[in-house]
Amino acid sequence: MIELDTDDPILARFARDLDAQGSFGVDDGLGVRPDLERFSAEDIEHAQLAWSHRVLGEYRGVVIYTELLAALVEAEAPYPALAAVHRIIGDELRHSRLCAEVVGWLGGWESLHLDLGGQRMPRTDDPPAARALEIAARELVLVEEESVRTLRAHVRTAEEPSIRRVFESLLRDEVRHAVAGRSLVALIERSYPESELAGVQARLHARLPEERRHLREQALARAVGGPGRQLGARLAPGDLEA
Repeated sequence: MIELDTDDPILARFARDLDAQGSFGVDDGLGVRPDLERFSAEDIEHAQLAWSHRVLGEYRGVVIYTELLAALVEAEAPYPALAAVHRIIGDELRHSRLCAEVVGWLGGWESLHLDLGGQRMPRTDDPPAARALEIAARELVLVEEESVRTLRAHVRTAEEPSIRRVFESLLRDEVRHAVAGRSLVALIERSYPESELAGVQARLHARLPEERRHLREQALARAVGGPGRQLGARLAPGDLEA
């Protein structure tokens, strides 16, 4: 698990600047933490585990979108495209911290171990514009759109106010990411030679519909209800179809 704070005042200023970009700052939750006396030990345990897994998912986004930015830089993409991905990386890093703070609300990290390594995508020999297209289409469009669907369900069903506010903050950003992903895909496809993109476009056309179905099936399979639901641990059957 990464360190969340530093004694270095210069680096701390950059962290505060990043935190301030969110609609829900880390410090905003200090006075509205969940009242854990309302919940069972099993509720809290399941919620701790779920939110620690969200840290891993958000940190994966940091790694993946850093690779997207590197591919776009190599492809000499326009400044607005680079700025968008730069902001998305910051959002994902801020989400990692926010989810880690929720774990702290729920009792902390003492009983948990989180390995953030091994998150890189497989490397290919495709041209940089083609690599960028694949990451944008798969991760920013497909994965973020399915994340939006799940987060909306959590916003509807999380009855604990502080937890719902965190989900609302995550949802706002993920909606923007998915929209930005579609703009990036369109920009890449109209800006680079078809000969560079054709192989990746064929792969995406063949695989993305099945990958979306697989993600939805996984989400439905996990929606089994049970302990910790009000703390954002899981969804119940039917929540995703609401």
